[in-house]
Amino acid sequence: MTFQVSALSQKDFVMIQITDTHLLEYPHLEFVGMHPEQSFHAVIDLMRQQHPHIDLIVHTGDLAQNPTPVTYNRYLQHMQSLGIPFFHTPGNHDDVVHFPFHESDQTQVTVVELGKWCIILLNSAQPQRIDGKIADGQLAQLTRLLQQLKDRYVLIACHHHPFAMESAWIDQHKLKNSSDLLETIRPFSNIKAIICGHVHQDSINGWQDIQFLSTPSTCIQFKPKSDKFALDEEHPGYRYICLKANGELETQVYRLPTSQRMNSSEVLGYD
Repeated sequence: MTFQVSALSQKDFVMIQITDTHLLEYPHLEFVGMHPEQSFHAVIDLMRQQHPHIDLIVHTGDLAQNPTPVTYNRYLQHMQSLGIPFFHTPGNHDDVVHFPFHESDQTQVTVVELGKWCIILLNSAQPQRIDGKIADGQLAQLTRLLQQLKDRYVLIACHHHPFAMESAWIDQHKLKNSSDLLETIRPFSNIKAIICGHVHQDSINGWQDIQFLSTPSTCIQFKPKSDKFALDEEHPGYRYICLKANGELETQVYRLPTSQRMNSSEVLGYD
């Protein structure tokens, strides 16, 4: 299904990427010595202070650490209260049984129109697995969409990282069919960026004039280029993306000035 957020064509759009909120079933609960709910709300508050006008928010997965209807409903209520269009795609910690998909058919790709831009959300999460894979059916849909959208600028979003982060432990859990994704997008010159979450850190890679961007979590951060699992001292944050009417893209990561202390030994589910 295609969602039209704006029909205006000669306009720059402000898009915010948040990711890996890891929300718990109740807001007072702690995860790794911090409150994911408080950190998430603080990041949203910072986002609204920094950017008076926002056209779109995209969440690239792991909405929940406790993926229950209670958790997801509270997330939806908070996001709806902002009055800003928002979309999301699942991560490995999310539960597809309860996840608030935008499509009644979970196999369908979500497309968001912003003037000359189209944002395509792919599902890279696999049931009961940490690593990612984009289903063949979604890749086939992506090919058809890109053929139809040759006159638009395209940004693609998914949870898992297509490029290695040079961290042995997290690269075990990357997008396992990234080569299939690259072959799918190779013929199309209008794809400007692919954004992801999962790695809880800021990174940028380039391939065929496409930017591949990962973004800090609103919760805990992972230490870059670490062979073994380790937390980083960087603060939670989000990514600002300006989608320009001429097809150019400007982006910057913003972080909270302070954050709660965490203990690596308490993190389970990755290493």
